[in-house]
Amino acid sequence: MGKTIVLGIGNQLMMDDGIGIYVVEELMERRQISSEEYAVGESDIECCLSIVERADRVIVIDAILGGKKPGEITVYSLLELGAMETIPVSPHNLHLFHVLQQIGKNTVVIGIEPERLAFNIGLSDCLNKQRKEIIDEVEKILKELVLEE
Repeated sequence: MGKTIVLGIGNQLMMDDGIGIYVVEELMERRQISSEEYAVGESDIECCLSIVERADRVIVIDAILGGKKPGEITVYSLLELGAMETIPVSPHNLHLFHVLQQIGKNTVVIGIEPERLAFNIGLSDCLNKQRKEIIDEVEKILKELVLEE
């Protein structure tokens, strides 16, 4: 079993776009899954790449526009996200997903449907109310992904 990094990406200045960061920060505090390393890459591709280059497996947590209910969580492969390119899925991070695919990183994306993407610090009321449930569900998914290794 190689090294797995759980990477939270997004922009906390754009409301729900920062959900991946908030989730990973909470998971860092909980430290329930000790075999993973947690990191925050925000929306800086160079920072993200320097983090993931030392991993065999990457699990990215991000706000993903998938046409679902706000707060709904979906697990994607990089190939699935590539097929969704015709719609804006995660504009600031799509290039990161392309690079991860090109360098052949074993990558899974845990997407959380945002309610609102607008210039404002903090989550929308909708996601803020669901915050604990979202984090609990992501933690459950991570445990299942670890068992798959």
